[in-house]
Amino acid sequence: MLPAAATRTRGGFEKTKGVAVTTIDTHSVRTGRSLLPIAVAAAVAALALMLIGTYVQTPYKAKGPGEWGLSTQDLNQVPLLVGFAVVGAAVVFGVVVARGLRTAPQRTARRSLIVASVGVVSIVVFWTGLPVILAAGAATLALDARRRLGRLPATAIAALVLATLITVSAVWLAFTG
Repeated sequence: MLPAAATRTRGGFEKTKGVAVTTIDTHSVRTGRSLLPIAVAAAVAALALMLIGTYVQTPYKAKGPGEWGLSTQDLNQVPLLVGFAVVGAAVVFGVVVARGLRTAPQRTARRSLIVASVGVVSIVVFWTGLPVILAAGAATLALDARRRLGRLPATAIAALVLATLITVSAVWLAFTG
């Protein structure tokens, strides 16, 4: 807080009154690129895995004929799956990642690890597509921290490892789930 003086005349005497002024220092960094292509790619990947998990019969699934096939039952679930992908990508990239990119690089790296950790927990609800979207968000934050710091911090490395494991797990679950 910086004090600023304001004067006021009262009965011929000048009276000085202190006014508090607050300055805010933000670490705003523009990446020079839009998050939209990454968010769309994450949403499309999540939707593809959800559709595979829901409608494609694979020889790897415990239930089913044991061969490749396509199920057209319950096609009314497609709008729900699309909604999961769109809302998930909008929240993760529009709020979490966008805010993370505006913080200091060390905090961005830490946030990438937090997002990746949430992605690990979200494997429980893999059918929502959220794990893949969170993995993409964590990778985006980790790589942005690397770009701004000139090196890859340990938290960003851990986030990238978790993001890779989440993605591999989500693909495996889509084909075997």
